[in-house]
Amino acid sequence: MKQSSWRCTIFIQLSLCLVVYVSLHLGHPFFFSSNDTDNATPLDLHFISVAGGFRPLHSQTRLLRLMERVAETYKATFVVSTSEYGEQDPLLQNATRVSSSLKLPWYTRKKGSGYFTERIKLPFGGSLDVVFVDTSSLQQEVIDGASNGSMIHQLKGLTRILKASDGDWRIVVGSEPLLEYTLTKYGVASTFHQIMTKYGVNLYISDKGCTNGASNESFTCITVPNQSENQDSTNSKREMEDGLLLHRVSFLEFVTYTINLSGQVIETRLATQKGKEAI
Repeated sequence: MKQSSWRCTIFIQLSLCLVVYVSLHLGHPFFFSSNDTDNATPLDLHFISVAGGFRPLHSQTRLLRLMERVAETYKATFVVSTSEYGEQDPLLQNATRVSSSLKLPWYTRKKGSGYFTERIKLPFGGSLDVVFVDTSSLQQEVIDGASNGSMIHQLKGLTRILKASDGDWRIVVGSEPLLEYTLTKYGVASTFHQIMTKYGVNLYISDKGCTNGASNESFTCITVPNQSENQDSTNSKREMEDGLLLHRVSFLEFVTYTINLSGQVIETRLATQKGKEAI
């Protein structure tokens, strides 16, 4: 009888250990490939990009829970939001209510501030410059047939802030697919592209699509998943499910993982260090 009781106790303890192990690992929603793991270093910086805006409560909670797991697993240090609502964004306002792990710095647009830069120190030295641009106002001026002088003023503002940016890595965050929209209809995108290229921008992030999501020879353009219609690499319309971007920044690489709500990596993009080009 004592031997049976002892065996039962051991079985229960092993079962509890198994339950704890499974519960912990279920919190890790995805895994990098072996190549990604080999390239990663302890000094790499991880952060999250997400599209804000209004969502049904269950969708918002699911996204925030995913952000929580990603932030905890990869020790993300901050969040970049492409929301046009700025600090009043509902996702940002509910983040800490859902999880204490999301009490991170959230960098987002500030209404009325135009262009501005957030500078983040990198663990391995140097800095990452996150430049927020008011692409919506520029695109609206184009749609409304604004004068060339007004558009030139906007582009000069972009030039001024990128010229002042001297971070080792530079990303630009916009809320509109300016590159795609103006390229074929108005010819402004080539100017926007030239400015970004000239001042060494590594990555452009938008939540409403951009030049069919493809990289060009100068910088990478990535869309944040946001349940809106975007164009895929074949230029056909599709419904992009919700999710987030996880970024890993090292001395030589800037890797971005697109993750859906199921925790699956559906795309991996790599930007390499090119440095600021000569003016």
